[in-house]
Amino acid sequence: MSKESLDNIDAKLSEMLTNSMHIFDTAMNCLLGDTNLDSVRDDLYSTDKAINELHREVRREMIVHSAVNSRNLDIPLLLSYMTMSKDIERIGDYCKNLFEIAETGNTFVKGDDLDSYIELRNDIGKLIVYLQSCLALDDESKVQDLITLGSSISSDLDNRITNLLENKDEIQFPVASTLFFRYLKRIVSHIINASTALIMPTDQIDYLDE
Repeated sequence: MSKESLDNIDAKLSEMLTNSMHIFDTAMNCLLGDTNLDSVRDDLYSTDKAINELHREVRREMIVHSAVNSRNLDIPLLLSYMTMSKDIERIGDYCKNLFEIAETGNTFVKGDDLDSYIELRNDIGKLIVYLQSCLALDDESKVQDLITLGSSISSDLDNRITNLLENKDEIQFPVASTLFFRYLKRIVSHIINASTALIMPTDQIDYLDE
């Protein structure tokens, strides 16, 4: 692909991640803070729409490039970009799911686990920022660090979900908490999947453990 095409796609992916960070913070603040839902609802959904439009723009950029350079296509690179943009787009969808938990009236502001949840929010937010920085750097070691950190958080979320399903933990909102952890795990999984597209062979993207 031409450098201009690469730069355009990288810029759109980076903007998608900036928007993802914003929508993630908004949804989490509704669950873990005293944010008024009505004051952020329109912004949250418009941000998600902006992510979706950027995802479509990445696709259009690749279609145009393919048409112009049909005899000299870098197909693995195109597939990597397609995977990354789809995974980033999915982050916004799960952030909307988090917001929907808050809309049911379930929040964790007064729960005993609030500090733990805030730490979890901060760790996942750092993953999104880290992925954005990895887009700008040709450094496989940093991507591997991101994948390792993300995998650790994912394992922790798995344990939390299992404990709730097996009634091992006494918690104030067990159903809402299970959904909360499940949506966070999916966000982390999509961050990891997007990361694999930066360093893995095309046939191994999204299949980190296989």
